[in-house]
Amino acid sequence: MYKNSFVFLLAGITTSGCYAAEWSLSGSVNPSAEYDDNIFMRDENRQGDYHFQMSPTLVATRKQENSESSLSLGVRVDRYEASQRLDQENPFLRFNTQLQQERANWGLALSYVESSSRNDAADDTGDFETNSTLTTSSISPSFSYQLTERDTVSLNANYAEKESSTSDFSNSTNKSLSSSWQHQFNERLKGGVSLSASNNKSSSLSNSTDDDTYNLSLTSEYKFSEIWAINGNAGVRQLDSRQTNILGVTENSNTGSSLGFTVSYSGEVDSANLSLSRSISPSSTGEMNEQEKISLSWSRKLTETLSSHINASFQTTSSALDEGADKRENINFSPSLRWTLSPDTKLSLSYNYRQQKESNLGTRASSNAIMLAVSYDWHGFRVAR
Repeated sequence: MYKNSFVFLLAGITTSGCYAAEWSLSGSVNPSAEYDDNIFMRDENRQGDYHFQMSPTLVATRKQENSESSLSLGVRVDRYEASQRLDQENPFLRFNTQLQQERANWGLALSYVESSSRNDAADDTGDFETNSTLTTSSISPSFSYQLTERDTVSLNANYAEKESSTSDFSNSTNKSLSSSWQHQFNERLKGGVSLSASNNKSSSLSNSTDDDTYNLSLTSEYKFSEIWAINGNAGVRQLDSRQTNILGVTENSNTGSSLGFTVSYSGEVDSANLSLSRSISPSSTGEMNEQEKISLSWSRKLTETLSSHINASFQTTSSALDEGADKRENINFSPSLRWTLSPDTKLSLSYNYRQQKESNLGTRASSNAIMLAVSYDWHGFRVAR
């Protein structure tokens, strides 16, 4: 279904319009080599291994006076020296198009992505052992309209299907719709209201779930100066869940709060971001997780070609419906150095510390990893016609 949609959209864009268009083809490749002393995040029987990864990507872009479309495709290749059962080749395909009119902006995003369940285990299930291939197809239209010089309304929708290659995780479909209103009070302050609704259905061999989520938030953005800014949202959310298994049907509901705030600093030498968030999201096992996270990123320009970076985060994950369920804590700390060897080539050396604690199970696991990565951007060519 989604692959056919790509073909029809590309054909329509290629033949539409009579204005001159600029076509470009570019690409990137970013091989990396890593050693992790606990690849499965076990509290006992730790196992280390060498991990080699590469994601060659090609990007085709078409630009016109008021529109732009891009198609990116590639494959992520993972290889392990000892744990060869983790080896994978996962393709991905993404298409984006935007049309700008005098007051209206239209957008459409399509994607097809295969990935390992281990890649997002910290944010999802906390399971670093299972290596299931998750296939996600999605379509996301968007629309915004400038009512006045200071007021803008927007509407966004999303439909996504996710399938797992093993029975360890559920297959799911997710539908969401959100709308917002933004008002520019002055040059520094912007604020508004956001309303969203989503439905997530998942099914596995033993049970199925049907979850409805509603969220109402106030949003704001304030620029203290040219280098300091703060933006965020705070609101209330409602979760209605229906679970079906061999014991019958169980219905639950839960009311909570949602928030997300970011303070950013951008100077000539240093830049930093501090973020706080609370949200709920469906996991690959069909449960609704509530996550609270604080994260910090900082970078400093040491020379014209050398920079240092630090990324750190602390996150707690628990069931949004079952207060007695296991609560998981994840810590991540990653400093790195990056060299610009040429305008197209960059080299980075990084260290990554991870820790995962599951309170009810009484387990605590950690890992140390060091990685060397090269990033090369191929600018390709441009053609105007």
